[in-house]
Amino acid sequence: MSKAAQSHELTYDLIKRAVHGDQEAIEAYLLHYDAYINFLVSYDEVGPDGRIYRHIDEDMKIEVQMKLVDALQNKWRKLI
Repeated sequence: MSKAAQSHELTYDLIKRAVHGDQEAIEAYLLHYDAYINFLVSYDEVGPDGRIYRHIDEDMKIEVQMKLVDALQNKWRKLI
């Protein structure tokens, strides 16, 4: 496995540190899900030239990330 792929792995230790508020672990946790979140919050728009343009709703992305961190720190804390 490449070094880049290993840096995006979710491990029990990473989740445990994120649950306890380690900022670096939370950022790694969000980075793991970044592509999926971008897919969820993207929308297509037809431009005046007839082409389809894909946009990411940044406000919605922040909301999804906040919900994910909230669930991590509140709901997972009970499990760990």
